[in-house]
Amino acid sequence: MVSCRMLTLCVLWLAACSTARPEPVSPTIPGETTIWDGVYTDDQARRGQRVYQQECAECHLDDLSGNGDAPALIGSPFFFRWSNLSIGDTIAATRSTMPKGAPASLSQASYVDLAAYVLEKNMAPSGDTELPVDQDALWDIIVTEEGQ
Repeated sequence: MVSCRMLTLCVLWLAACSTARPEPVSPTIPGETTIWDGVYTDDQARRGQRVYQQECAECHLDDLSGNGDAPALIGSPFFFRWSNLSIGDTIAATRSTMPKGAPASLSQASYVDLAAYVLEKNMAPSGDTELPVDQDALWDIIVTEEGQ
């Protein structure tokens, strides 16, 4: 049986992941940093995986495919929601709505590590530098589908 807390979390996530997309902070500029430029490390993605398993997998499932109430965080649904927006946008939206029933309850570093894990699962390559914890720097990294 689904707990009241989990049901509340799922409802809040659905509201946050509606088909309405936030406006990008800035338009995509040719030559700017994208998720395909190796913007996170493998170690950071591993930390994010631990956060995901603890805080997200119950609703979004182990494979990030979602469960009908919680949207998928991989593939076409991910790119439809976030393309041409920044990693800063994804983290700000996640922080303001997740985990369900306890938004903004994780550290900034945990939200950033979680973003690294989601990027890894969406086949964005890792690199030698971690995603920064500084929110201002995250606005400069744009989500695009490969090849855009």
